[in-house]
Amino acid sequence: MMINPVLRRELKTKLRSWKAPVLLMVYLIILTGFGGLVLLLTLYTSYDNSFNPQDTLTVYVLLAGCQMGLIILLVPALTAGTISGERERQTLDLLKVTKISSFSIIMGKLLASISQIMLMVLASIPVFSIIFIFGGVSLKNIALLFLYYIVISITLGSVGIFCSTYFRKTTVATVVTYLFILIFCFGSLIVYAIVQEFVYYIFSYSDGLTYFQSVLLIGGNPFLGFLSVIENQLGTDTLYYFLNAHNNPLNINIKLWQFNLVFNCLVSVLMIFLSVLKIRR
Repeated sequence: MMINPVLRRELKTKLRSWKAPVLLMVYLIILTGFGGLVLLLTLYTSYDNSFNPQDTLTVYVLLAGCQMGLIILLVPALTAGTISGERERQTLDLLKVTKISSFSIIMGKLLASISQIMLMVLASIPVFSIIFIFGGVSLKNIALLFLYYIVISITLGSVGIFCSTYFRKTTVATVVTYLFILIFCFGSLIVYAIVQEFVYYIFSYSDGLTYFQSVLLIGGNPFLGFLSVIENQLGTDTLYYFLNAHNNPLNINIKLWQFNLVFNCLVSVLMIFLSVLKIRR
């Protein structure tokens, strides 16, 4: 079976050391302990000190949020120094003169960088499976959540690879990556609020932006995409009012998480394409 040579080398280097299993073990212990602590707190704070199976949904949401935070915090740090690090060690030119294509170099570095995070995320499936005992979340819900994790990891990783390719210093590439993601996550919310208020101010009797306009403007936000996945599974409707879903003259049925997945895939393709073009020079 053929495997990307860059990916094979990186995996051998990273996953054969003692740090990988220890990090995985510590992460699972923390995650399991956190879930157990939340269950105990819900037990002792209940009115009659009894366990309500619906409380497992709270644990599910908190564990899912922890996983999402892990991905957003760690993936950029792991990818922002991949190409710039090779350049600083003066080994990038050695990679470029081999028969390995530029695309293989970029994809190998990307997949190797997010592999450890994905291993940690996938290893947490047994922790999430405890919720099946009490019901409330189906296997389809878990599969959708982990699909979103994979897509958002590739997107954030491709942004880190892009910055690592275009900036020569790892420190600069890391800072720019986090700055880009910060603007992407919180800047889009600020822009959305400003545009919404502007529409209200100009058109006094308007309902504001339509649902389709709201999705186009803010649908790429990873936090809202994650929240949309969770709300779709729990049946809540917080985003319904935030996105003006009642103002839907075009009768658009696409959900925010569906748009977010497509948007992230397009961003990943664009970032990888631009990185390949840059490294070929």
